[in-house]
Amino acid sequence: MFTTTLTLLTLLVTLTTAAANNAGLPFQISNLSIARVLGGNVTLTFTVHDPDPLGKATKSCSGSWVTGSKAYPVDTYQACGNTTFGWHMESYESMGDFVLGLEHSYTDPSVGEPPYDRITNFAKTNMTPANHPCKTKNGQKVCAQKSNSVIKAPIWGTIAKA
Repeated sequence: MFTTTLTLLTLLVTLTTAAANNAGLPFQISNLSIARVLGGNVTLTFTVHDPDPLGKATKSCSGSWVTGSKAYPVDTYQACGNTTFGWHMESYESMGDFVLGLEHSYTDPSVGEPPYDRITNFAKTNMTPANHPCKTKNGQKVCAQKSNSVIKAPIWGTIAKA
C-alpha cells in the first residue's frame, strides 16, 4: 500500500512539474479558416503544432457540420486524421467567436514505465475577429487567420494515462 501511494505521489509531482514546464510552450495554430456556404455546411480547417521537444509534431485538422446545427465536436475530441492530435469546441457563439480546444498525446519515458508513459496535453484559445477576420461574398462567409501569423493556445492541463 505504501509503495502504491508513493508511486502515485511521484506521478502527481511529475505531472505537476510537466504541466508547469509546458505552460511556456503553447500549441501554435496557423492557416485557420472557417467557411460557411449559403444553405450548406460550415467547414473548419487549421494546422496545429506542438513545440514540446518530446511531443514535437505538426498536423492539419478539419471538421464540417450543417449550417445552423450544433453538430461540431463538443464533449469529445475529434481526431486530426489518424494522429495523436484532436480538437473540439470549448464554446461556440459564431464563426467569428468561439473557443477552440486541442489535445495532443505522446510518449514521455520520464513519467513512468509503459504503458504509464503516455502524456496528453490540453490547450485552448479564443478565436475572435481580431485573429481571424470574416468576409462575406456571394452568400459565402469566410473567416481566415492572417497569413504568416500564429495563434497561441496555452496548455491548461496535462495527464498521464495508459
